[in-house]
Amino acid sequence: MKPENPGREPHEPQRPGVRPAFDLEELLGLLERRGLVDSEGAKGILSRATTLRSRVVKERVGSVRSQAAARYAVTPAEIIAAAGLAQPEGGRPVDEDAIAEALAAESGVPYHKIDPLQVDNDLVAKTLSRPFARHHVAIPLRRDADGLCVTVIDPFDGTLREQLESVLPEDLHYVVAAKSDILRAIDRVYGFRSSVSRAEQELGPGHQSGKLVQLVEVKSNDELSNSDEHVVAAVDYLLNYAYEQRASDIHLEPRTEDAAIRFRIDGILHDIETVPYAVHGAITSRVKVMAGMNIAERRKPQDGRIKTLRAEREVELRVSSMATAFGEKIVIRVFDPTVLLADIQELGLAAGERELFERWITSPNGLVLVTGPTGSGKTTSLYSTLRYLAGPEINITSVEDPIELVDPRFCQVQVNPQIDISFASALRTILRQDPDVIMVGEIRDRDTAQMAVQAALTGHLVFSTVHTRNAAGAVTRLIELGVEPFLLSSVLRGVMAQRLIRRICQRCAVEGTLNADQVQALGLKVPAERRENLKVRWGEGCVECRHTGLYGRTGVFEMLDVGRRIRKLVNQGKDAAEIAHAARIEGMEPLREAALRKLAEGVTTYEEVVRLAADVE
Repeated sequence: MKPENPGREPHEPQRPGVRPAFDLEELLGLLERRGLVDSEGAKGILSRATTLRSRVVKERVGSVRSQAAARYAVTPAEIIAAAGLAQPEGGRPVDEDAIAEALAAESGVPYHKIDPLQVDNDLVAKTLSRPFARHHVAIPLRRDADGLCVTVIDPFDGTLREQLESVLPEDLHYVVAAKSDILRAIDRVYGFRSSVSRAEQELGPGHQSGKLVQLVEVKSNDELSNSDEHVVAAVDYLLNYAYEQRASDIHLEPRTEDAAIRFRIDGILHDIETVPYAVHGAITSRVKVMAGMNIAERRKPQDGRIKTLRAEREVELRVSSMATAFGEKIVIRVFDPTVLLADIQELGLAAGERELFERWITSPNGLVLVTGPTGSGKTTSLYSTLRYLAGPEINITSVEDPIELVDPRFCQVQVNPQIDISFASALRTILRQDPDVIMVGEIRDRDTAQMAVQAALTGHLVFSTVHTRNAAGAVTRLIELGVEPFLLSSVLRGVMAQRLIRRICQRCAVEGTLNADQVQALGLKVPAERRENLKVRWGEGCVECRHTGLYGRTGVFEMLDVGRRIRKLVNQGKDAAEIAHAARIEGMEPLREAALRKLAEGVTTYEEVVRLAADVE
């Protein structure tokens, strides 16, 4: 598939004319000619220019009276974008990206949306100094057959081109990007690299740990400065970048001579950075101190957790360490409350599925199970359920291993085998705490299974998870753990099996049809004359989705409603296949068919459905 920015844009004409950069009135005139603003909107921006300038400074720097505010040069594009106008035709916002695209089209210089994961950090850091790059808002993008490609905000600024060509002794050609994107790339590259480099100089090649202070708040990249402790700054830059990129996991992996930093985004790992081996040890120690772990112990696995505060938003991190052949590896799981505490309607349930699930979870008592493999979104579903039910008139208690997100609306208990707190023992105590709703993180043994059923029998509403491939398998799993079928049949309200699939990027989505081989691979029985009506969507690839065509994930569900017929089969101890067959007759949509529905609705792609089908069959 053709990406939005393939990296070989035409470079003619590259000199739109040597002249000063556009002032506000000139840029508004250009945008008016190209139809992005009308005359009334342009006049309004000119009359409010001072107010809009102050708004930009406050958003970028935080204060209009600080020294940093005095040094910050507001561009005409930022002033126009701050007005929040919409284009007369189409309603697209007149933001920095739209203005950069207009400048590119007017000049003939290509527009480029910067992908942070594709920035060549070594090229940027070795070509221009940070002060020069920030002052001129320019960074090198790549070297190719035409020379060095440099990203700028105004292709008409001949003065800037002359300065760049005086300090870079090679052939230059240009692309246009938004100022905010360029500054973000500059802060990431120079900020993180500078912190790592200075830490390496101070630590020396053999250093593995240092005296590090406790983290209270993760500073934004704009707040970090050279006065900050270098390792602390490097970790803060790393966490900031992970939050910006929606990473669910951060991997710090030692190798023979250095260490790799990788992010998992939408289920896929991406290489982010390489750091010297000595700095890896210092970063590892810093993270372990933040997580309350023993920095002197590098042989035994350890677990810890961190609560960070960034821009008035709390994000919890779960840290795991493990000794490998090349040193200690750290994995940080990011628990974003905006994801874990999603509303039920945000999980991806269809209208009928949501109605059925809400009926289960509002029962006065009983057992509701969520099943699926690790990483299938079970925790998100359970937290969303508890949030849906939470209120001043209800006592919700959970027992978890570990507590993945602390919420003041729930009473949460952490499993701790060292002091004999297991799922089963915690459940026994919880039943004496006057609970209305109980959430058990996982049913994995006989005692926990029997206690969960006992709690449901005594008038409580119990939620839990099991690891099975489908909904019917959860029923037989509890029976295998020792729960009597007649007891299970009397308390089980429903089972929800789920998987996560990636969503099509809405920015670059296009429509097409399935070919004969794809129809056959999906097992669809469709006459040849009707195949052309099988419309599907996919993403062509753009910067927003990192040229994958996919952005974010949603759930696919299989809902086993325990009605009279299913209850009878459970009571008789029938196997999973027979229960599943009866459930399909009753109207249950299997996971594979639910995924096909998502494909038909344009939510996901053919490849994602094939991947899920292979997992559930």
